Amino acid sequence: MSDKIKVSLKELDTMHAAFFHSLSNTPEEDAWSKAESWAKKKGLLLADSSIRIFGRNIYPTKNPEPHGYGIYITIPPNTKVEGDIPVRSIPGGLYAVAKCDGVEEMSIKWPGLWKWVENSEYQYIGETKGEHGFELGFEEYINWYSTLVSKSESKMLFDLMLQLREK
Repeated sequence: MSDKIKVSLKELDTMHAAFFHSLSNTPEEDAWSKAESWAKKKGLLLADSSIRIFGRNIYPTKNPEPHGYGIYITIPPNTKVEGDIPVRSIPGGLYAVAKCDGVEEMSIKWPGLWKWVENSEYQYIGETKGEHGFELGFEEYINWYSTLVSKSESKMLFDLMLQLREK
């Protein structure tokens, strides 16, 4: 099943984003809490906002646990990012993308996406080592407004993304 997922290729431009990290027992929730607080003060969490929200697991060691989580909120032009909030780049380039219908599907979709890349004419660009640890692919939050802000939907939709290069 996992190698039968639908994968599309998507070209992304480089994006700049405010970055929020947490290493805790609930890193996704804690990183979002920091990001949400900042973005609300900036007036960015509106239904018609053009921001994009990405997340990714960050591993302080080569082991799967513990893991941290980083939230990236793209920065509209003329948005000031103060002092201790780092600005990071989401690299432009070619990405393999798999749609994920809820957090519960991630355990199927992530391995399926890795398998697809392994069997494709592309290769993963490789993990990066950031200030908080090893970083792999991205999860773009597709319906972030309705699930995280207005809470009118309970199932988060994601695009799981791995950056590629030709073999």
